[in-house]
Amino acid sequence: MTEAPPCPPHCPPQPLADRQRLHHRRRHAQGSRRRTLLAALAASVANSSAAAASSAAASSAVSAGSTGSAGAAASSARSGARIDFCGLTLPQAGQALALAETALGQPLQVEAAAKPLKPLAAGSAAACHCRSSAQQPGVRYALAGALITRIETRDPRYATFSGVHMSDSLARVRQACGQRLVSAWHRYFDQGRMLTVYSPDRRFALVMETNDGGRIITLRGGGLPDVGWLDGCS
Repeated sequence: MTEAPPCPPHCPPQPLADRQRLHHRRRHAQGSRRRTLLAALAASVANSSAAAASSAAASSAVSAGSTGSAGAAASSARSGARIDFCGLTLPQAGQALALAETALGQPLQVEAAAKPLKPLAAGSAAACHCRSSAQQPGVRYALAGALITRIETRDPRYATFSGVHMSDSLARVRQACGQRLVSAWHRYFDQGRMLTVYSPDRRFALVMETNDGGRIITLRGGGLPDVGWLDGCS
């Protein structure tokens, strides 16, 4: 049976030793991402300098292009993030919008076609809506007011901690998740399934949707009940 994916700090309490090991693993992963980004940035700057050696004007133009390359490298580094009960490694469901934007290094943009769909409470101005970030292309963040409630993607660059990718088969998911997997029929597909793995305290869940062909079409993680909604906010 595959081990359960690591649970972020705000998920159920864990023994101190487990929390320390998880903390060290995350620090190591963050350090690796930073080193990769710095190496890519250094290479980009070096290439730009070589191309611009003929004139100062050309140097300025290439320097601007180098900045764009660095941004692309950062986006590429983040695209390898893994999805678990609480969404992505950074940011996570349950985080305040301000903290998530600090982690990403840029604001989460309200989607152009997005509109409030479900007020938090009668008379409340805050509502459920979706945002996105250029730092994590292909990822949607659902928010209730200023709180992230779920994170989802249909982009093949992302996978779960158990190694489930977009387009994987139902059999592959069952092999990866074992008896922890809860299966139910999909509302919009005759043969599709809603595949769910709950966190130990059942406050969070990883949800995977399949189509009629039995292939994964959506991955998302977040708090209940929001993570189970099929239509964004309902």
